[in-house]
Amino acid sequence: MSAPTFAKVENGVVTDVRVVTYEFIVANPDRYGDSELWVECFQDRSGRGYCGIGYTYDATNDVFIPQGWTYDAATDTFTPPPVVEDAPE
Repeated sequence: MSAPTFAKVENGVVTDVRVVTYEFIVANPDRYGDSELWVECFQDRSGRGYCGIGYTYDATNDVFIPQGWTYDAATDTFTPPPVVEDAPE
């Protein structure tokens, strides 16, 4: 079993990621601030729960969305940004 991972979500954007228990976050407000800003991440939920700094958190669907990606809740799919090819020299 791996240690729990939490993302600090401010205004819908992940600003920090820590491997720590929620109880430790709550017990250390000087270090972690408002415990209500921290959301647990899961790296084994088929991409739905993985988090990283700069990701958007969609609280309604409980998903972390990488920068530039889109999430379609109706089909539960993530779409990467379009690939930009280098201009020919």
